[in-house]
Amino acid sequence: MTISQAVLFIGAAVLLTCVPVAGKYFRVLNTLLHEIGHVLASLLFGGGIHHVRLFWDTSGVAYTSNANRLAVIVTSLAGYPFASAIACLVAWASLNGYTEWLYYGLFMILAISLVLWIRNWFGFFWLVAFFAGTAAVYMYASGTIQQTYMHVITGVLLVESVRSSWVIFYLSLVSPQKAGDAAALKRTTGISSRFWGLLFFVQALYFGIYLPGKLLAG
Repeated sequence: MTISQAVLFIGAAVLLTCVPVAGKYFRVLNTLLHEIGHVLASLLFGGGIHHVRLFWDTSGVAYTSNANRLAVIVTSLAGYPFASAIACLVAWASLNGYTEWLYYGLFMILAISLVLWIRNWFGFFWLVAFFAGTAAVYMYASGTIQQTYMHVITGVLLVESVRSSWVIFYLSLVSPQKAGDAAALKRTTGISSRFWGLLFFVQALYFGIYLPGKLLAG
C-alpha cells in the first residue's frame, strides 16, 4: 500500500465515522475491543466477568469483579491501550496483506463476544448484524472489495482509537467526574483524572498514528 492509498483510506474512515447511522455501526467495533481489554485484564488478574453491554451512542460497559486493588487498577487501565494496540496490529496485518487472517480474527472475536459476554439487546443485534455483513463481504465479494472493506475497518479502528482517547482526555479536563475510565482510576489511585486522560491520549497517538506511520514508511 502506498502513502497516498493509506491517506485515502484514513480519509474515508474519518468521513465514514461522521455518517449518522453507518458511522456508529462501524465505530461500535472499537467500543467492543475497548471492553474486551477490560475483560481480558480482569481475567488475567483472577477476576470474574459478569457481562458486557454495547450501546448505540458507541459507549459500552464491562461488568467485572476484581480480587484486589491492583486488579481494579489494571482492569480500568486496560480498555484504551488494548483497543489502540489492536488497531495498530490490524494496521500492520492489513499493510502486509494478511487480509484473510484479519477476517478470521474478526469472526472469532465477534463469535466469542456473542457467546460469552454480550448480554444486552443492542449489543446482541449489532454483533449479529456486523458478523452477517462482514461474512457476506467475505463470502460473496471480489478479492479487491474484501481487501478494501478490511482497509476501511482498519482506518476506522485507528481513527476511533485516537478519537475516543481524545474525548476521555477532554472530559478529564473539563468534567473530570464524568471522564469514564480516567475518573475510575482517580477514585482507585487518588491520581488526577487529567493524568490518566493524558496517558490514554498519548498512547493512542503512539499506537494510532506514530507506529502505523513508521510501518507505512518502512
